[in-house]
Amino acid sequence: MIERALFQIAFSKEWGRQMRFITGPRQSGKTTLSKLKLKREGTQELYYLWDLRSVRERYKGNQLFFSEDRPPIRKPAWVCFDEIHKMPKWKNALKAIFDGSGEHYRFIITGSAKFDIFRRAGDSLSGRYFTFHLFPFLLEELVHPGRISGRAAPSALDFIRETLDSKNANSASELAALLEYGGFPEPFLRASKAFQTKWAEDYTDTVIREDIGALTRIIDWEYLHDLYQLLPEMVGNPVSEASIASHLELSPPTIKTHLRRLEDFYLVFKVHPYSKNVKRALLKAPKCYLYDWTRLKDHAKRFENYVAVELMTRLHLWMEGSENRYALFYIRTLQKEETDFLILKNGQPWLLMETKLSDGPIAAHHHRLQAALGGIPFVQLCREDGVCIKEDGNRFRISASRLLA
Repeated sequence: MIERALFQIAFSKEWGRQMRFITGPRQSGKTTLSKLKLKREGTQELYYLWDLRSVRERYKGNQLFFSEDRPPIRKPAWVCFDEIHKMPKWKNALKAIFDGSGEHYRFIITGSAKFDIFRRAGDSLSGRYFTFHLFPFLLEELVHPGRISGRAAPSALDFIRETLDSKNANSASELAALLEYGGFPEPFLRASKAFQTKWAEDYTDTVIREDIGALTRIIDWEYLHDLYQLLPEMVGNPVSEASIASHLELSPPTIKTHLRRLEDFYLVFKVHPYSKNVKRALLKAPKCYLYDWTRLKDHAKRFENYVAVELMTRLHLWMEGSENRYALFYIRTLQKEETDFLILKNGQPWLLMETKLSDGPIAAHHHRLQAALGGIPFVQLCREDGVCIKEDGNRFRISASRLLA
């Protein structure tokens, strides 16, 4: 079993008695992570899948039904409720359970949709939980399981130097496998292209028809499916809701709603443009990236999409393990000069990154954008192996298999 970086962060004693809400894409490993925690705590029997009628019936008969399987003892026992958010009035149920037994039990709540889409004014669970995110495998999780810290280096330059100095193993084969089979545990570990292709088809249908269909008011699932099939062609470019609406013969507001639902259920995520201190920068249109980058046939776009997921995942880990706030943006000017990624730390530019399949000179417009943002470090991250070059002005050309491993 590959130990996930989130394990030590989510189950740290620092978070006290609060419930641990673990969310992320379907089949990203949330259940496995939770069951591993129960196993290490010796409470394997306290896992409950709320999709099962038997579990819901036990709850109706006794609100604290899990206490029948493990009576209260001196040490708090860990309990996992999987997919409870699919049950009507689940927040009220959790509030009553937590308030009635929080001294004797610790709760893990997992779900394949963003919990905040179910929030309403006066959220009854306020102050009772912390949210953590589990995404597809990081390269470093495969090469150095359990090593990733919830705290980033003090500066981006420190991050680059520390990651380069700590590299001993060549991770080229793991990176190639990630790009080929994706970062979801089951198809990655199977390492079969036929299995991965079939898995991806069924995965989309399951999320759109069963998850989104059951938990939202969207009836025309086929439009969602058509929209999702269009997005791989648009990765790497700003998304025009009006253009998509024209193509699918829907209204732009409907496309906006559908894109939001694809985000809420972890099929896609958006990276917005950054414009502060950048002259003539693009102001509105975001880019969309897929959690399953294997849907992209173009190698350059697939690599960019993979890096986007890697960066977004790391930023979540760093935020959930520390007091700092991170955000991922891109920069594109009206002259169509672009840098793929900009990381902000506590609202301030921290690191610029461009993705390339092969090593080569850094384009001049990256120098200009770097200067406009105060000379923060710039990394040209390439798919090609064996590259590690430092240039003047805190600019680097580095292989992904080295920096991200």
